[in-house]
Amino acid sequence: MLEIFDLSRRRVAIAENAHAITEDQQINSIWYLNFSLPYDDPKRKFCNPFWYVRADGGELYRIMPATVHVDETGIVSYQCEHVLATLLDTVLFGYHVVGDLGTYTADCIQYLLSRQSHWVLAECDFRNQFEYGWEQENLLSALFSITAPLENYIWRTDTSVYPWRLSLKRLDMEGIPKHYVRRARNMLSYSAENEPQDICTRLYPLGYGEGVNQLGIADINGGVPYLESPQRYIDRYGLIERIWIDRRYEDAESLMAAAKTRLDQLQEPSVSYEIGFAELDRPAGLGDRIRILHPDGGYTDTYITGIQRDHEEVSNCIVTVSNHSTNIASRIADLADKQRIEQVYAQGATQVYGQSLQANGSPNHGVVMDFIIPSEMRMVNGIRVKIRLNKFRSYAQGTAVNEKTVKSSSTDSETVEVGESGGIRTQTIRTTDDSDPYYTYYQNAPEPQTGGPDHHWLEEIDPYWHKHPLFFNHKHRYIAPWHSHVTERIIHFHSVRRLAHAHTVDIPAHKHEITPGIYQFGYPQSFSISVCGQKKMTVSGTSTELDITKHLLDSGGKIPRDVWLSIEVTPDDLSYISICMSIQGFVQSRGNNTV
Repeated sequence: MLEIFDLSRRRVAIAENAHAITEDQQINSIWYLNFSLPYDDPKRKFCNPFWYVRADGGELYRIMPATVHVDETGIVSYQCEHVLATLLDTVLFGYHVVGDLGTYTADCIQYLLSRQSHWVLAECDFRNQFEYGWEQENLLSALFSITAPLENYIWRTDTSVYPWRLSLKRLDMEGIPKHYVRRARNMLSYSAENEPQDICTRLYPLGYGEGVNQLGIADINGGVPYLESPQRYIDRYGLIERIWIDRRYEDAESLMAAAKTRLDQLQEPSVSYEIGFAELDRPAGLGDRIRILHPDGGYTDTYITGIQRDHEEVSNCIVTVSNHSTNIASRIADLADKQRIEQVYAQGATQVYGQSLQANGSPNHGVVMDFIIPSEMRMVNGIRVKIRLNKFRSYAQGTAVNEKTVKSSSTDSETVEVGESGGIRTQTIRTTDDSDPYYTYYQNAPEPQTGGPDHHWLEEIDPYWHKHPLFFNHKHRYIAPWHSHVTERIIHFHSVRRLAHAHTVDIPAHKHEITPGIYQFGYPQSFSISVCGQKKMTVSGTSTELDITKHLLDSGGKIPRDVWLSIEVTPDDLSYISICMSIQGFVQSRGNNTV
């Protein structure tokens, strides 16, 4: 029975005359369903593009737009694809990055499914923390790329409910077989295909970038740029090398995980079996473990990777089993996908850009040049710096000053002692004559007492001694002969107390007239270099050129992106310093602007 649903998923018809209903189911791929109707069947009007059909209560498919082909019997054929293909209708416009530490596989799937409304995540058996990047990609391709680094997985769908449910399950690789197939019981035909041409025992994985800037695994693989199979495979097939390039990978850990999965698939020849069966023990499903019993008594345990189901003739059903989840067809498709990736995914180019700084510096104030490494520079090949020192440069001009009063700061009171260092002997000489008499005056002398003894005033004048009676106001005239005086000053100190005080000075408006020009000072002979605040070296001389890449590495051996970095040059004397920096690296051709 074939049911037909409209775009709202309402059942609008049952195509009783539908026939030649076949399904082609491949593991981890889009499934297809084909059916036919008579040309004059009235139910054909419901078979519109993108309407839905369901055969025998199975999975839901949507009718694909196609040219109607009518054969001579009047039969019209239709091709349908599984509704998982609805994820092709939504795109990731621009550049998207999700994952890394703390973001698990289920979170990445949810990020994609949240951009549409048909599908929700039901179960996820994996908890990896890979980082993924997509650009101008549809949701289905992005969804399938999430499982590229994983092993032994299968996507399962449930379209019996809405929103439809999607699960990522782990394949049971060592369980008890669910199906047994043997000749003369339920094996109608058998064919095996061996593909030894794809064997690889040493794989060189490469990701984003080009040339020396192309992403590899050497940094996280002990310096070895390849992965190698266990020795038993090398002993069996020899050392066979292959190069695998997938520029979707921008993270070394994710690239290495995907390469391990790829090598596990390539280190043994891919063997696939197509078995036409009449009746299995139970309904077959993709991923089921199956044991094939060979006529010679041997057996092969593997799992189902494809089912071609004929809803009318069971004898036409074919089960494909393989020791790998991929076959030659999927690898050819993968090569085509890589070609599309080269055309769609933005890459970039190796570029060199520089910046420079010229400024005056001193031993106490070095010259600092700040710079950043943008996140778009995926690889840094080298950061070189050239430094040159010249004499300090001064520039001058006339400067007008407004009138103002300046008051000096006051000081506390203090006592200051001023002293002489030794004694001084001095001599004063005086010459006299009659024209230069020496007079002694006595005024307001006391009157003599009546009846008393004579009163005399005695005066000692060297070299003569004399006396005279005391009279009332009078004077003496005396001619002093030539003589000299000798005075001896003893060592002594004077103590002066200076009180707290302030000075007020009025400065009138004025202007300094200076001749313009360039004036040079200083004689630098060496300088030190600091990177991000840490002194790295001292250079003797006035110029140098060096690579500072290793001085910028963090604890993880990487140069931080989108943060301020710096280099400082500190001279031993006043200097005019020139710093020129050039950065070479691989830059992505991504961004939000084109100006």
